[in-house]
Amino acid sequence: MTWQNIIMQGDCLDAIKKLKPEFRNKIKIIYIDPPFFSGTDYCLKKKTSDSSHVSAEVKDIQTYSDKWDGGLEEYLEFMRSRLEAMISLLSKEGSLWVHLDFHVAHYIKVILDEILGYENFVNQIIWRRTNSPKAQSKGFGTQHDIILLYAKDISAFSTKTVYRKYDEKSLRPYSYEDERGRFRLIEIEAQGIQRTEGRRTFEWRGRTAPYLYRRETLDKWWEEGIIYESRNKRYSKKQYLEDMPGIPVSDLWLDIPPIQGSSKEYTGFITQKPEKLLERIIDCASGGQDIVADFFAGSGTTSVVAQRMGRRWITCDWSEVSIELIQSRLKGLEESVKDPIKSRFVRVSSTKE
Repeated sequence: MTWQNIIMQGDCLDAIKKLKPEFRNKIKIIYIDPPFFSGTDYCLKKKTSDSSHVSAEVKDIQTYSDKWDGGLEEYLEFMRSRLEAMISLLSKEGSLWVHLDFHVAHYIKVILDEILGYENFVNQIIWRRTNSPKAQSKGFGTQHDIILLYAKDISAFSTKTVYRKYDEKSLRPYSYEDERGRFRLIEIEAQGIQRTEGRRTFEWRGRTAPYLYRRETLDKWWEEGIIYESRNKRYSKKQYLEDMPGIPVSDLWLDIPPIQGSSKEYTGFITQKPEKLLERIIDCASGGQDIVADFFAGSGTTSVVAQRMGRRWITCDWSEVSIELIQSRLKGLEESVKDPIKSRFVRVSSTKE
């Protein structure tokens, strides 16, 4: 049967139950951007105008409410049941990415530790979502969101190293140069807290030190001409600029700007996440025809990016406004892509809790 991407409307808990017979242990990435327990009603800002002679008006169309009559307890019960259901769809090599903020990230981490096991926790990623925090009368303005990354099975999970482009500051350490080009010096001896009591110290080329690498590795680098010897006979490794594709990205994601109202990809969906954010996640933890799923689809960025990157995808949201927006974005994308994978729409009944 030819694959079709899937758009589902309804509660994601029902959607997952419907998917289980076919997709249990088959999805490579699940990314969700669920409610944050923010106490806010969210809307889609849509420009409307009856005539080309009349200035466009902005109309607010409600998309979802993040208010909970039962308080935090109700919210956490809502999330636990859906997270437990999602895990059954992940492949052994798969990963779960949960996008939250300061309101409940710490609570959700405890739940995920219980469901998946603490040993399968990979990272807490900090994404700077705004460059201009609002002034607060108490405490400090918030600038970041949190993405909790868990593996289904840490022994089977891996990510591709992600690099960002060099900027002026990151180029400064490459202050040395030889006939091969510019390079920086990398320590090969343990420094600071690396100098643990049990670390082995040995002599190599006249210097005894707690080396970070085996003697065979150091000899190999010496033969390759990438060991730098200082005047006081201290050794370092040369790292050439031309050999580096960029700066390895850490768990601080400061280089992906948030969506601005003037951005070409802005849809008017208040909680919309930038495509670059999803590109990084999908690129580093999946490949080829892997399946990517998002069960709190919102504006549909996950499916749009997955479609462009050639991944198979499944997306779900209960809001009719969201589904219409997703279908509109995908239609625009399909028109610009040769032989796009088509999608099918599935409506699921609401869960009674």
